[in-house]
Amino acid sequence: MLEAARGLFAERGFHNATVRDIAARANTNLASINYYFRSKDDLYREVLSHSFRKAVDADEFDDAPHDIGSREDRLKVFIRGLIPRSVEDGESDQHMRLLAWEMLSPTGALDHIEETEIKPHLERAKEIVRPFLASDASPMDLAAAALWLVGQCLIFRGLAERVRLGFMPVQTDADHAERLVALVTDLSLRGLVSKSL
Repeated sequence: MLEAARGLFAERGFHNATVRDIAARANTNLASINYYFRSKDDLYREVLSHSFRKAVDADEFDDAPHDIGSREDRLKVFIRGLIPRSVEDGESDQHMRLLAWEMLSPTGALDHIEETEIKPHLERAKEIVRPFLASDASPMDLAAAALWLVGQCLIFRGLAERVRLGFMPVQTDADHAERLVALVTDLSLRGLVSKSL
C-alpha cells in the first residue's frame, strides 16, 4: 500500500491522488487503507516518512555503531547512507517529486516529517562533524557544517533523474556507488579537516 501510495503521490501530488486510486493500484480495497491508516492525511504522512527513510537509507544509520570506529569511519558510514546505490529504479526521483509537490502545494505533513525524521538525521550529522570542528565551535557553525555535509551527498539524489537519462557523466549504479562514497568521503574529509585547523 505504501509503495502504491508513494507512486501516486509522487505522480499527482497529495490533492490529486485519491484513496480510491491508491487502493486500485495496491490491489486492495478501500476499507483496508482506512483500517491501517485511518485517513488520507495519515497515509500521506506515513508515505513521506517511509520515503525519507528509504532515501537516506535509515537502516544504514540505525545499524551503524555510534561510538566505535574512527571519526573518518563514522563519516564514511554516514555518507554511504546518503549516496544512492543506484538511479536505475527511480527511487531518488520519486522521493524528490514527493518533496517538490509538498513545496508547491504544502499540506503541513512536512512539519511532522521534520520532527520525526529530518531533525534526528541532522542531529546525527552534527555528531558526525563535531569531532572535526574546534572544541569551541558555535552551535551555528556546527549546524552549518552538518547541513553542508548532507548537501554534499544529496546533490547526487537531486540529480538522479538527470544521471539516469544520461545527461550527467556521474555513474551511481551499484558498481560505482562505493567509489562515489569514497570520493565524497575524501572530499568531505579535506573540507572538514581544513576547517578544524
